[in-house]
Amino acid sequence: MRKLLTTVLAAVLVLTIATMGFAAKKPVIAFSQCAMNHPWRVAMTNDIKFWAEKLGVELIWNDGECDAAVQLTKVRDLLLKNPDALIMSPFQAAALDPVKKMCDEKGIPLICIDRSIESKPGSGKYIAFIGKDNLKISEELGEFVAEFLKDTHGQYKGNIVEIQEMIGSSAAIERLQGFRNAIGKYPNIKVVASQTGSGNRADGTKVMENYLERFPKGSIDIVYTHSDEMGLGALQAIKAAGRTELIGRLVTIDGQRAAIKTVVDGEHLAIADYAPHFGEAAIKTALDYLAGKSVQPVQMLKSNLYEVRTPAGKAFTVNYYNRMLAEDLFY
Repeated sequence: MRKLLTTVLAAVLVLTIATMGFAAKKPVIAFSQCAMNHPWRVAMTNDIKFWAEKLGVELIWNDGECDAAVQLTKVRDLLLKNPDALIMSPFQAAALDPVKKMCDEKGIPLICIDRSIESKPGSGKYIAFIGKDNLKISEELGEFVAEFLKDTHGQYKGNIVEIQEMIGSSAAIERLQGFRNAIGKYPNIKVVASQTGSGNRADGTKVMENYLERFPKGSIDIVYTHSDEMGLGALQAIKAAGRTELIGRLVTIDGQRAAIKTVVDGEHLAIADYAPHFGEAAIKTALDYLAGKSVQPVQMLKSNLYEVRTPAGKAFTVNYYNRMLAEDLFY
């Protein structure tokens, strides 16, 4: 009897330990970042890590090294580990679209953040796209530029040079199209040159140097860059060339602290916010789906415009910049 009781107690103990182990098992979420060569991308990854820890998730991740083929290979590596969900910020829409099929085949839910793929969110295992509305953001920025040019020239006219994000990315496509949707209403506002700066400061500087050689003083009214890093690079080139007429004529998108400072200082005309804080929404969406809850297939996060031309805009922008300083926020 004692032997039987010991055996039963041992079995109960093993079952209890196994049950406790199962209950304590954290969900595993994989994250594919398209690149880590940019402060914005580093900030996004850190935000994902922060929310993974806060929400009790085991995170595995890797870097696509600014190459669509490399990112696709590294996504396969992540999926071989059979995570409970995959979060991906794709380098290019078309090149990373096969990830949707890969997730469908393995039964792993996919969430894309910031940039989308070509497949429609809400189909198969592609459960959600979480971003900010690049079309709307760039349209609002284009309208702001049009009104500035009207106030400056007395009519809607002016020449714009553009420095694009990475060609083929949804951000580049949408930030180009949205801006053109706005200024396209005004035939005398023209984009006279458009070239990619690959999303980084060094290339943004080089493209702007080229524009300054091509277009003499008085022939450029606005410099539009798709990201802060390229905008800061363009500003650097403008200062180095002594083209002071372009100071205060730059507009861009993202909202890092160094760029917001240039708005406060009057060096950038305006910046549309596209901060990289996707971690909370992405991981909560994955956890909700895994818990059997319905999730929104398209989720657009809030954005702001930073400018100091209007009293309300100046108060908002200066207050936000002071908060960034006080809280040591990079974005």
